[in-house]
Amino acid sequence: MRGVGLGLLVLLGGAVIVSLFYPKVQHVSVEGNRHHDANAVAALARVAPGDPFLWVTRRRVAGLAADPWVLDAVVVRQWPDRVTIALREREPVISDGVTTWADDGTVLLGATAAETEGLPRLQGWGEPRVAESLELLRLLRPFGVQVISYSPEGFEIQLTDSELFTPSAEALREQWSAFVSHRGGRIAVYPWGVSKAHE
Repeated sequence: MRGVGLGLLVLLGGAVIVSLFYPKVQHVSVEGNRHHDANAVAALARVAPGDPFLWVTRRRVAGLAADPWVLDAVVVRQWPDRVTIALREREPVISDGVTTWADDGTVLLGATAAETEGLPRLQGWGEPRVAESLELLRLLRPFGVQVISYSPEGFEIQLTDSELFTPSAEALREQWSAFVSHRGGRIAVYPWGVSKAHE
């Protein structure tokens, strides 16, 4: 019995050593990338042609999911030598000119000028209100958000056809139907209703 166990151990050790040399990854393809180029994605996943095919494991490619631009990723090994990396990247939705955020609040480091061009601008003073600004952006996206300015008093928001003041996202949600029916010009949301300035 002891000899069988030793034999199995030697066989297993031999298989591990052989797996270092055969099969090898020959082709790495990347799908769904926009911010990162294919080489950067492969580097994040720690996969390259010539790597041991059987050593491309979930643990090895974990660095891919840790990147802030990567929303989710699937790495598929296709016998005998192909690895496909399919990912969905987060998209930038708002920027203050220095920092860029995704819709879920993730800070997207290294956003290019082309990626931030045309994004709504976030500005303000006092305690940062990024999470609530993103909530307002999601609510108001159909109305063409251009600038969200926050302060301790609330939010001034420039839309395509309106300027809106609201003390909070919750206040706007409570007065949503009144806001929608009074759009155009300058609108202020209060706990008791909506006021529209006639210009």
